[in-house]
Amino acid sequence: MLLPHHRTPSVHSTCARGLAAALLLCAAGPAALAAPPVEKDERAAVIGQPVALDVTPGDVKLVGVRDARQLVVSGKYSDGAVRDLTAVAEMKVEPAGVVELQEGGFLRPKKNGTATVTVSAGGKQASVPLAVTGMDQPAPVSFRRDVIAALNVGGCNMGACHGTPSGKNGFKLSLRGFDPAADFLQLTRDQFGRRSGRHDAEQSLLLIKGIGRVPHEGGQRYGATSVPAEMIAAWLAEGTRDDAPALAGVKKVDVLPGARVLRAPAKWQQLAVNATFADNVSRDVTRLTNFSSSDPSIADVTPNGMVEFKRSGEVAVLCRYLEEMVSVRLTYLEPRDGFAWPNPPEANYVDKHTFAKLKQMSIAPSDPCTDFEFVRRAYLDAIGRMPTVEESKAFLADADPKKRDKLIDALVDTPEFADFWAMKWSDVLRSSRKTIQTKGSYGFQAWLRGHFQKNTPWDKVVQELITANGNSYANPPANYYRIAKDPQSLAETTAQLFLGVRMQCAKCHNHPFERWSQDDYYGMAAWFARVKTKPEPAVGTPAAKNAGAAEVVYASRDGEVQQPRSGKTMKPRYIGTGDADVKPTEDRRAVLATWLTSGDNAFFSKSVVNRVWFHLLGKGIVDPVDDFRESNPSCNDELLDALARDFAKNKFDMKLLVRTIMKSRTYQLSAQPNASNADDTKYFSHAVTKLLTAEQLLDAICDFTAMPEKFAGLPAGTRATQLPDGEVNHPFLKAFGQPARELACECERESDGNLAQALQLINGPTVNEKVRGANNRLGKLLAAKATDEQILTELFTAALARAPFEDEKKISLGHVAKGADKRKAWEDVVWALINTREFLFRH
Repeated sequence: MLLPHHRTPSVHSTCARGLAAALLLCAAGPAALAAPPVEKDERAAVIGQPVALDVTPGDVKLVGVRDARQLVVSGKYSDGAVRDLTAVAEMKVEPAGVVELQEGGFLRPKKNGTATVTVSAGGKQASVPLAVTGMDQPAPVSFRRDVIAALNVGGCNMGACHGTPSGKNGFKLSLRGFDPAADFLQLTRDQFGRRSGRHDAEQSLLLIKGIGRVPHEGGQRYGATSVPAEMIAAWLAEGTRDDAPALAGVKKVDVLPGARVLRAPAKWQQLAVNATFADNVSRDVTRLTNFSSSDPSIADVTPNGMVEFKRSGEVAVLCRYLEEMVSVRLTYLEPRDGFAWPNPPEANYVDKHTFAKLKQMSIAPSDPCTDFEFVRRAYLDAIGRMPTVEESKAFLADADPKKRDKLIDALVDTPEFADFWAMKWSDVLRSSRKTIQTKGSYGFQAWLRGHFQKNTPWDKVVQELITANGNSYANPPANYYRIAKDPQSLAETTAQLFLGVRMQCAKCHNHPFERWSQDDYYGMAAWFARVKTKPEPAVGTPAAKNAGAAEVVYASRDGEVQQPRSGKTMKPRYIGTGDADVKPTEDRRAVLATWLTSGDNAFFSKSVVNRVWFHLLGKGIVDPVDDFRESNPSCNDELLDALARDFAKNKFDMKLLVRTIMKSRTYQLSAQPNASNADDTKYFSHAVTKLLTAEQLLDAICDFTAMPEKFAGLPAGTRATQLPDGEVNHPFLKAFGQPARELACECERESDGNLAQALQLINGPTVNEKVRGANNRLGKLLAAKATDEQILTELFTAALARAPFEDEKKISLGHVAKGADKRKAWEDVVWALINTREFLFRH
C-alpha cells in the first residue's frame, strides 16, 4: 500500500549553482590533484597489455621560450579498448637538455635543437620527434592571451571573488576576463598601480597573494612554479604592457583526445588544449585553461587537465580558454560482478536508445509496471486525472495484449488531454490575470486548448505566438507581448521556452557557464526591438480609467537595441549561428519565427521533446529542462537526437510525440528498482516516483470522494486542471505548489514536501469536507447497502486503480468491524487511503 518516498530536489538557476560552486572554490583554493598510481604493481595493472601506443601530438615543434606542449599517451588493446597512459608511461628525452620534461608529459623548451621523446608502457614503445627554435628571440607575455587566462585558471575573476560586480576588498575584475581593457586599467592604474608593483615585480600583490606568499582571503590560487604564476611574473617584470590593438583573437579551441569511453582500471584521462588564433598561429594552452567537471561526484579535473573518475558514470569536462569553451564528454565504466544484460524487448526507437545506454552503463532496467500501475500512470500523465472505477475495471479485465497502446491512443484524443497540456504550457507562458487581465487569461487558455484539441503542429503554434499582432483580447497569442514587454525580457523568455537556453547571465557579462556572449544576448533582443503595445481605445472612457482594457500589439518601423558595453547597435542574431539580414520592410519576428521553428534548428526540436519527456517521465533527458548548455549535458544524446529528429520529421505532431514516448517500454517500466539500478537517478532504468501536482491532487481527491470542488465565479464541475490561472487563491492548491506564473520556468512549480501540505492532508478543510460529505462516494455506497467487501473494493479501485491486497483487506475490514460508528470507521479508511504514498504519488 505504501511506496518508497522519492523527493524531487529543488531546481536552482544556473547562475546560483555556479555561484555556490565558485564560493567553495574561492574558499578552498585550487582543486586537489588527481593521483595516478605510483607503485610499480599498480601502474602495471593500469597499463595492462597494450598492442600499441599512440602519442598525440606525433610531432612537436616548440617556438620561443614561452611555448609548451602537453603529450597525451593512449594505449590500444586487443579488445578495441583505449586507455590513457599519460601519467603511468615512462618518458625519456634524448639528447637531454633541449626540452624540460615535466610531470605528466608536459614539455617546455630549454634551448634550440632537436630531440626525440621515447614513450614506453607495457612492453610497447612510441617515438615523438621534436624541434625547438626561436629561443634567442623575444617572447613577451601577452596580457590578453596569457595574464587574463592565468587569472581565469586561478579563479581570481570568478563571480564569488574579484569578478563580482562590486569586487572584493576594493579590487574588481571583469567576470571571467570578458573585459580585458577594463582589467588592464584596474591592474595598472587603480590605486596608483599598487597591485602590479611594476618597480618591484617580485613583490607585486597580484603575484605574491596569488601564490600564497602573503595572507590572502582566497588562499593560494596557483603554485609558485606553475605556468599561470610564470606568466603573471613575466608580465610584471616586462613592465605590465598591454597588447597591440591588432592582436589576433582566438579563432578556435581544440581539446584532445576528445570524447572517450574508459573502462576500469583506466580511470584517468589527460586532456590537451590547443588554441588557434585569427592569424592561424596555434599554441598549446593546456596550463592556461580553466577546467571544470559537470558532476564532481563522478569525476574531478585538476588545473593541469588530468581527469580522475571516482565511480562509474559520465561527465562533460568544460574547457575554457579565455572566452572560448569546448566541452569533452568522458565516460568511465566499471564491470559489475555477475551482471548480465537481460535483453528486454524494444517497443520502439525510444527503447533502442535508452537500453543501449543502460547496457553500456551495466544497468538492467526494471520489469514493466503492472496493469493497475500503468492505467493510473497513463491517465495522470496524459490527461491529468485518475481513471474512474469503471475505466480501471474495464482496462484490467481487457485481455487484448495491445490494450496499453489502445488506451494511450484513446487518452490523447480526449478533451481532457487538451485541458491538461494547455495548463502545462500556460504555466511557463505565464498566463495570469495579474498581467493580462481575467479576460486575457481565459482567452489565452482557450487559444492554447484549441490548438491541443486540433493537434495543430507545434511549430505553427509557436509561429502564431511569436508573430502575433492586434488586440490582445481578440487575438489571444498577442498576450505574449503583454506578459514580457521589453526586448530583453522577450529575448530571455523566447530563448528559454523554445530553445532551452537560459541567457539571463549574458545580459550583464558574457555567460560564465556557456558560450553565450553579450552580443548573443542583445542580438536576440534585437528581434523584438520594434514590437510596441498601446492601450485599446475605449469610446467615452478616459485611458486612465480603462485599466482592464486590452492592449494592441504592433510592429513599428523603428527601434534598435544597443550593446551596453560596446555601444554597438545590434543586428538580430540567430544564437549559435550568427547575425541575420532582415529587410527593412520585414517584421523581424516573422524571420525569427521561421528560423526558430525550422526542422533544421536542433535547439527547438530538442527543447520541446525534452520538455514533453520531463512531463511524462518526471525528469528531463537534459535536466533542468530549459537549461541546455555544454556544462549541463544530456544523459543520452542519441535518445534526445532521435526524439528531436522524429518530432521534426512528423511535422511537430505533439500527440504523436506523446504516443511514441508512452508506448515505449521505457515509459512503462516499474518504479520498483532492482539490484543494478537502485542507485540510478539519471538513465531512466525505472520509473520516477513523483508527487502529484497541486491540480492533479485536488482533482484526485475530488474524484475519489465523488465531491467536486466549487471554484468561485466558475461553472459547477470545473476541474482544477481547467482553471485559467492560479489566481483563484485556493489554499490547498497553493500549499501543493501551484505556480504564480511569474517565471518562464518549470522550476516555479515546487514539488518538495512541506509542513503546510501535511496539515492540509491531516486536518485541512478541503480533505475533511470531502471525506465527511454525506453524499460522497462512501455515503452513496452505505446508502445502497453495499457489503463491506464491496465498499472496500470500490474505495481501493477509485483511489489506486486496484483491488485491496489481502493484508490491506484484513486490516481495513478489521478496523471497520471494531468501530462503534460504522460511518466514521469507513471515513478513517478513506482518509488513510488519501494519505498513502501510493495515492499521493505518481508511480
